[in-house]
Amino acid sequence: MKQFTILCLFLLGWSGINVQAQDEGLPQNYSIILGGGVSLPHVEGNRNDFFSKNGDRAGYDIMLEGRYYFLPQFALGVQYDYLRIARLPDKIHLHYIRPNITFRHLWSNGNQGAFLSFGIGYMDYQERTYKRGERSGHLFQRGYCGISFGTGYEFRIARQFSGILRMDMLTADWFANPDARLYNTDGYDDGVNHNWFKNNITFFNLGFAVQFGR
Repeated sequence: MKQFTILCLFLLGWSGINVQAQDEGLPQNYSIILGGGVSLPHVEGNRNDFFSKNGDRAGYDIMLEGRYYFLPQFALGVQYDYLRIARLPDKIHLHYIRPNITFRHLWSNGNQGAFLSFGIGYMDYQERTYKRGERSGHLFQRGYCGISFGTGYEFRIARQFSGILRMDMLTADWFANPDARLYNTDGYDDGVNHNWFKNNITFFNLGFAVQFGR
C-alpha cells in the first residue's frame, strides 16, 4: 500500500511537471499566428505586364494562420496571405488562402522548434498598370490554383506567446490568358491577340510572426 501511494504521488508530480512544461513551451493544442515581412517575386520570362514594365520589385506580405495540433509534431490549419508590390502608380495585389499541413520538430523541453508546411488553395491576382496620360489604367484580375511551402524556427517568448522566423514560397502555374493583350511599345494595336503566357510566377516571403496558443 505504501509503495502504491508513493507511485501515485510520483505519477501526479510527473503529470504536473509535464502539464507545466506544456503550458510554458510552444503551443501543442492550438495556435493563432500573425506576421509580416518582405515579399520577393520571381517571374519566369518577365511576361507579365507589371513585372516586364517595373522589374522584379520587392513588396510586403501580411499573413494570418490558425493551427490545430493533433500531435505536438503534426497540425492542420488554414493560412491567409496578402501581398502588395508597387511602383506607383502601377501596383499588384495578391490574396491567397489555403489549408495547411504542418510538420514540426521540438527541442529544449518544447521551448524551441522548427517546422515545414505545405498548402494548396485559391490565389487571387490583381494588377493595375498605367500608360502616360491614363487615369484609370489597365486592370487585370484572375484566380488560380496556388501551391505553398513554408519553413521556420519557433521560440518561446512568454507563457502561451512565442515568436517565429519564417519563409514561405507561394507559386502557381499560369497558362495562356485569353483575357490579356499586349500592344506594341508605341501604343499601336496591331489587331493580333497576343496572349500572355505566364508559365510560372513565385513569391518568396521572408518575415517574423508572433504566435498565441497553448
